[in-house]
Amino acid sequence: MRNKETRKERIINSIEMVETSFKLLSDKRQIDELNKGIFQLLGKLGNSEVTELFDRYPRLIQKYSSRELFSGNIEIPNIDSANLKIAGLLTYLQFLISSIPDFIDQSGRIIPADEIKNDKSYQAEHYIINSIPLDDYIEDLFLTVVSATGEEYYRKFIEKTGNPDFTIDEIQKLENDTELQEHIDLMIWFALVRILLESLYFYFNPENHNTKNP
Repeated sequence: MRNKETRKERIINSIEMVETSFKLLSDKRQIDELNKGIFQLLGKLGNSEVTELFDRYPRLIQKYSSRELFSGNIEIPNIDSANLKIAGLLTYLQFLISSIPDFIDQSGRIIPADEIKNDKSYQAEHYIINSIPLDDYIEDLFLTVVSATGEEYYRKFIEKTGNPDFTIDEIQKLENDTELQEHIDLMIWFALVRILLESLYFYFNPENHNTKNP
């Protein structure tokens, strides 16, 4: 199984790439598919507690901070901390997916980050991104996906892509592979989610908007 080291080479490395991904991911049909993928993942996990916590999570974040919920140190009676974390990742992901159109103006251009940095309507996005490191977010989602597909499927998948840091293009070449049909949609979903998260984290990093020479 791959590790965090493989993700130090980012897919998204420029504001131009962020703008392209925001435009693609802000399409209503794409948003619906990304949200559908969350429920598909929940169904394939087959973990009733994760599903229940996902439904309850909006109430939990009124009582606890994101940092508390993700620390693993918080004790909530009769709740498994690992399941709580998965439910949180998916809850915040659902919110981030729905927020993508807010970063595109009426002309179809990306809104400059300077214009929203003090805008209170973007506080939730700031809070999520500051609470969960990008590498941790991607890695934990990846491990959740592998839990749903099973490691045997994942090994076959990697053998056929030939790349542990697989891209959407590589996955789409395997869409008609009979051995991989069972979970191929979930693998495509994860690849898109990774692009979404990398784009958001890149966008909200002030250093990526500094064009002045030192």
